Amino acid sequence: MKSLVIDEFNTYPNNGVDMKKRKLKKEDILSERAGIQCLIFDFDGTLAETEEAHRNAFNKAFNSKKLNWHWDQHIYKKLLKVAGGKERIDFYNKSFSSKSKKISSEDIEEIYLQKTKFFSQSVSKGLVKLRPGIRKFLEKAKYKKKKLAISTSTSRDNVTLLLRSCLKENPEDVFSFISTGDLVEKKKPSPDLYKLVLAEMNLMPEECLAFEDSRIGLVSAKRANIKTAVNPSQYSVGDNFDEADYFLTSFLLEQFPKSLRKKIAL
Repeated sequence: MKSLVIDEFNTYPNNGVDMKKRKLKKEDILSERAGIQCLIFDFDGTLAETEEAHRNAFNKAFNSKKLNWHWDQHIYKKLLKVAGGKERIDFYNKSFSSKSKKISSEDIEEIYLQKTKFFSQSVSKGLVKLRPGIRKFLEKAKYKKKKLAISTSTSRDNVTLLLRSCLKENPEDVFSFISTGDLVEKKKPSPDLYKLVLAEMNLMPEECLAFEDSRIGLVSAKRANIKTAVNPSQYSVGDNFDEADYFLTSFLLEQFPKSLRKKIAL
């Protein structure tokens, strides 16, 4: 059996600009004075601990196609460095399967649709929950008139299904904009999902704070020049988060670093 190796994302470009040395523009200064206006959340692993439900759904889909694949937790942790469900299947197919057992792009599409069905069933049964503290955090942020957004490589259907199930509200009533993988050409660690949020909401990076649970999410936000708080999830504990501006162990506001609470004024 081949060993599964996926490159780490060790650096992120700054578009050739030295952020420490550059002079602040007038709008930068104004936004710094205004403080953080928008909180941008990753979805899988950040708002909700979804990855185990996703892993089980993948394996059920493989079985339904009589495909002799099984992603255990060790393999799945490595595969999470590839953003997107179809992209994950495709990567595994190309790097891990023997030539005689490779599947077609049509098979990948069908497997992904089956996987989505099994994941939806788990959500409908209440097996996927928001991470502890998230609900009150969102409520407090809305009360304080903060704008909320989502930046995720997953599909809009998955986001809508889970948020309706967990929040008992329409996602549009909670989040001003939801940037999903089906809206951009490149998913995380590309900054495109975050840049879409900035463009659609007419915001500057200095007016936002991102919340992520994974390294590829952190890299994505930092490539968009957005300060980032990381709260590792089940599958990202132990990853390299050296570039994070804040490190969290919980989404309970009383456990946030004082500097972060002051920054977001909650």
